[in-house]
Formats: sequence, structure tokens, C-alpha cells
Amino acid sequence: MTRFVCRWFLPSFLIVLLSGCGTRDDRVVAKANALARTGQSAESLRLLTEYLVQYPLSIVPRRAKILLAIHAERSEEALADYAAITTSQAKDDTALLHMLALGLIRDAWQRHDGFLRARAAAALTELADLSAEWLLKRGLDHPDPTVRALVAETVGRSRNLAFQLDLERLLNDPDPFVRAEAAWAIGRFGQSSGQPLLRRALQDRYAQVRVKAAGALVMLGDRPTLALLINALEAPNPSVRAQAAEVLGFLLVPSVRKPLTQRLEDPDRYVRLYAALALAKMQDPSALSYLQTAPRENNPFLGLFAGELLSNLGDRSAIPFLRESLQIDGDIPMRLYAAWTLGRLGDRSGLVSVAEILKHSNPNLRANAVWTLGEIGGEEAVALLKSALHDETLTVAIHALWALDRIARSSIRTSAAITVDKLS
Repeated sequence: MTRFVCRWFLPSFLIVLLSGCGTRDDRVVAKANALARTGQSAESLRLLTEYLVQYPLSIVPRRAKILLAIHAERSEEALADYAAITTSQAKDDTALLHMLALGLIRDAWQRHDGFLRARAAAALTELADLSAEWLLKRGLDHPDPTVRALVAETVGRSRNLAFQLDLERLLNDPDPFVRAEAAWAIGRFGQSSGQPLLRRALQDRYAQVRVKAAGALVMLGDRPTLALLINALEAPNPSVRAQAAEVLGFLLVPSVRKPLTQRLEDPDRYVRLYAALALAKMQDPSALSYLQTAPRENNPFLGLFAGELLSNLGDRSAIPFLRESLQIDGDIPMRLYAAWTLGRLGDRSGLVSVAEILKHSNPNLRANAVWTLGEIGGEEAVALLKSALHDETLTVAIHALWALDRIARSSIRTSAAITVDKLS
């Protein structure tokens, strides 16, 4: 781990040190760094903490303290310092924000709180970039199978071939969900060398592993394996049928239209919805119509799930239903789900409802609220998230910082896309 962390941390820390050494601020930073280099991280952080009590407006020592806390795997201690910087500076330090977000993910993985560990891994799926390679490597070796599975999924989307051997190793993981995500990620890498191991995974005792391995093999050009996925659409277990439909919706093979159409009459609603999504991706108007009418069925949660699937298509037809769902009394998770899905569609009408939930006494609900703000985005969401950095519950403040980094990453990607579009 140290090799990856040093490569990620030291360049940024050196920028602080090279910014000058003549002022009072620079001298205390230099002394703190000297302590850290001799293994006295706690003393280094104590020195900066005491200095900032005397000089709370000093930015350079506060930034140095944040970087030292990250390096010492004590990122949570830096949350209040980052909140102070955002209050005193007009322009956000997005590089520092991203480093702290990654450090918090790493440190959250070390906590006993299973919810926070899983959410940290989910945050990584949104925040991963080249600077997070060291963290992805660590996540693939994590003792928590939920972390390993989510990181394997993230690695698959990155298509970073440096992780090919790690994923192949995870095909032997004791947890079936980890094996399934590893198989799928190998397929997304597009390397035919993974085919023999994936064929072996077709014999796995767990259906979800077999389905993902079959889909991966189809991605790698093994067309006969497609028959296994079609057969899985008839499996007795509805979760297997749903997963097969979901995988086929990713592969988009025209020859599977008929068996997918038959699943629109499946007794299980989730199977019907996944089949409809797959067919809608193939430009099937009747399947799209089915998805568009699903939110008005009697089950509110399934309606919201249909709205999420429609948002995957960029279809905005569920917006009226989602806005109505914001008014559901007493069911805060449903309101947050509606606001989150609206955010995916670029609709910020859920902002007021989420802002109200930020005042709730339950910290888990507040944490989910700030997570939702990360999907909604915009200046008002950012202002609410900066306030949430001061929340009395650490988990809420951590979620707020991840949400801020997500919005910042999204803004950077959007700016880059606009620049490329102008150049072309």
C-alpha cells in the first residue's frame, strides 16, 4: 500500500512545502513535515492543531494538516479543517477535496461499521480515476466481500488491464457475488486470455456466477454461450431470470428479442421490468411503453424502480410520478429515492424535500440525504453539503464530503466534454 499512497500523496505535499519557507506559516509547516518524516505523525498533527487554534485563518498550515492526516490514515480528523477552508476561500480546492475523499474511503474500510464500509465502496464507484488505482488495488484485497464485489465492478468499468490478474484471482473468491462481479469485469476487459477461466466459472454452484460468466464469454466473442443466458430466462428462481434479462440488456444481441418478449409476461414484476429495459434498449416501442406505464401500478416502490430504469435510458416520462412521490408522508426512504432518480434526470425539484430531511434526528437518514444531494448537484446542493460537513455525526459529514467530490468530478468531466466538443 505504501508505494501507491506515496506516489499519490507526496507530490501534493511537496507543493505545500515549496510554496515558501520564510513566513511563520511556512516555518510551522516545515517543522510539522520534519516530525512526520521521522515517524512522529501524531506529534506533527498536534503541532499544527495547536497552531491553528492561535491562527485559525492560516490556510497553508490547515492544508498541510489535511494532507498529513490523510497520509497518517486519520482522514476523519481532517473533515473539520476542510470545512474551515471551504468557509474561508471563495474557490474550492478540488484536488485537495478529491484526495481527502479517497483517504476517507480507505479509512472507512477499516471501521467496523458495515454500512459505512459498503457506502465507501459505492462512493469509489463514482469517484474512481487514475489517482485511485492504489485504492482499487487495496479494495480488491479487502476482507469484506461487499467491498471486494463493488471494487471489482468499478475496475471492470475502468477497463484498466493492470487489474486483469487480480480479477482472475477473484474468480476463486469464497463469496459468490465477488466471483460474479470478477467474471463480468473480465468480460468487459475484452481480453480473450480470460476465456478458459470463465468457462470454468460456468460450472460454479451459484447461478449468479454462471450467468455473469456466460455474459462475459459472450462479450469475448463466445456466441454459443448465449444459449446459457437464454435458458437462464426460464430458471425457477426469479432473481436468476431477472439477472439474465439484465445481462442480455447489456449485450443487446438481436436474436434474444423473442425470449425477452416472453418475459414481459413473467409472474415476477422485477423480471418483467428488466426484460422491458433490455428490449427498450433495442428500440422496442412496446417494451418502452410498458416501462413508462409501470410507475402508475399499485406498488409505489416498483414504480420508483421503473422510474430509475427509465432514467437509465434518459427517458423523462416518469418525472411527474417522481415529483408526486416526493409528497409521500412518513416514508422518507421513498422520497429520497424519488429525489435521487429525479437528480439523475437533471431535475432538482427534490432539493426542498431533501433539505428538510437534513434536519431529521436520525443520522442514517441525514447521511442518505447528503448522498442524494450528490446526485442532484447544483449550487444549492453544494451549499447544503458544505453545511453538512459540520454535522455532529461523523458518518453524515463523511457522506457530505463524498457527495461534494462527486459533484466536483462531474463538473470537471462536463467541462472537459464541452472543451472537446468546441475543439472538434
